[in-house]
Amino acid sequence: MNAGVTKNEVQNVQKGTKLKNFVFISIIIFILLMLAITAQFVYAVLKYDNIYKGVYINGINAGGYTATELETLLNKNYKDSLNDLEVTLNVKNISEKFSFSDIGVSCNIQEVIDKAYSIGRSGNIIKRLRELLEVRKNGMQVNINITFDREKLAGIIQSLYDKTFIPVKEADLIIEEDSIKLRTGHHGESIDKDYVMSEVEKLVNSFEGGVIDVPLIITNPAKISVDDLYKRIKRDPVNAYPKVVNNKVEIVPHVPGIEIDRSYLESVVAELENIEDIEKELQVSFITPEITTEKANELLFRDVLATKSTYFSTSGTNNANRGENIKLAASKINGKILAPGEVFSFNEVVGKRTAEAGYKTANVYSNGRVIDDIGGGICQVSTTLYNAVLYSDLEVIQRRNHTFTVGYVPSGMDATVSYGSVDFQFRNSTNWPIKIQSRVTDNHVYFTLIGTNETPGKKVEIVTEVVKTTPFTTKYFDDPTLPEGTTKVKQSGKNGCVVNTYKIIKINGEVVSRTKLHTSTYIPLQEEIIRGTKKVENPPQQQQPPQSETDGTDTESSGNMPSGQDQNGNGNGNASPPEETSGETADTDNNN
Repeated sequence: MNAGVTKNEVQNVQKGTKLKNFVFISIIIFILLMLAITAQFVYAVLKYDNIYKGVYINGINAGGYTATELETLLNKNYKDSLNDLEVTLNVKNISEKFSFSDIGVSCNIQEVIDKAYSIGRSGNIIKRLRELLEVRKNGMQVNINITFDREKLAGIIQSLYDKTFIPVKEADLIIEEDSIKLRTGHHGESIDKDYVMSEVEKLVNSFEGGVIDVPLIITNPAKISVDDLYKRIKRDPVNAYPKVVNNKVEIVPHVPGIEIDRSYLESVVAELENIEDIEKELQVSFITPEITTEKANELLFRDVLATKSTYFSTSGTNNANRGENIKLAASKINGKILAPGEVFSFNEVVGKRTAEAGYKTANVYSNGRVIDDIGGGICQVSTTLYNAVLYSDLEVIQRRNHTFTVGYVPSGMDATVSYGSVDFQFRNSTNWPIKIQSRVTDNHVYFTLIGTNETPGKKVEIVTEVVKTTPFTTKYFDDPTLPEGTTKVKQSGKNGCVVNTYKIIKINGEVVSRTKLHTSTYIPLQEEIIRGTKKVENPPQQQQPPQSETDGTDTESSGNMPSGQDQNGNGNGNASPPEETSGETADTDNNN
């Protein structure tokens, strides 16, 4: 023991140490006690078998209820009373009443109970305790999920809509044959179906029936426009006119014109503007058009515009075949009706010239020579029709002359055709339909165009002018089998020429126009003569005239040129010369 420390001091130190130990032990005991109490509390809370406090279902305090007790309560307050709830929809004096059961309202009570009971019972202890403290402090709302059949409710709303709907009606004009009336409209009424659906849904979700006063939507008609009415009423007269459908003519009826005074119309609109569903006849003037339906029927096919014909021979096999081809082609055109502005195509109407179509073999021009091919004679049909078209003063769209002159019309007035390459086309350039009539009789083919002559004093003249002539040449072929001095014509020659064609229009005998239509250029057709070179003891006293093989009659007929040709190769209409195929190509088209 140190001399500086007294006994009392030692005793005091010992006492302080004992006190500290006592306090420490006391704290430990307290903590352990509190932990035991807390553990007991937590255990009691977590083992709680009822719904925790602070849980509400649709505003009802569910805390403390067992699941069974809560089910009984909810069934009583909600589920059992659903079928007794009704909703009434009122619009003006019309009502539509239905119950919750009509729209299939239902709720799942067990689902709500399970959700309420699960609060504070998921996760670890800390999560559960934190959730329970939050629920106790602030509460937690669980809503009952209510469902219903929206299609059934939509059907009920649509029924109400249909009962109350009044469509808006605009002002309108009643235009009759001899009168025009102005009829005012009226306002429309309807309900907003989406609004009604939303309001019913609110009642269902709050488990309440009730009455919904549905507002009416008013739709007023548009303000009557004087400008629009005036435009609809005023119209120019429209003439009756023809149209062609399936080669038959129909007359589209005329439309009378209408006149009305604008200031008068303004006063009528001002008078009726605020009055619904009233009708007033308007003071108007009807104007008869120049061509009425009756007059159109009188004008239809009233006049023969032109008739033209050409002659053809039927003697001999070649000419007989030509005649058959002419008849067949002409028959395909007979009765064809052209609407105003319509274009006639010879190749399109007549079709391809084949043996299967009934065409026969006859002389044709091909590649500078005369040969036999199917369809000879067809060009006489197109040429005769062309002449009828010229004298009818119609617009020619496509025409081409032959390579060589022909004998049935003057040079410059022919029109060759070849299927697939050369066509004859013209337009009905009148305001009325044209009917084409054809007939073949007495070795003539006729074409008559029937339509409406809108200028009765008009006369058409066609004039041709030969501006150049090219004589044909002769080529000789020696034949040692024929007696010397004997000749035969293998191919008759034709002079070439250049011809201008003019159309002269006269009105009441006075010339009003002279138009050059075209220039036709024809090349010479070489004459081919076979001469005998065989020596004979007694030569003939007089030379026989040359024999022709291609004059359109017999293969041994006499004559240096086809019958009806002058020295320039121009025809006088009495011969039946060969026709032309596709022209200057080596491959014939077999269609002319």
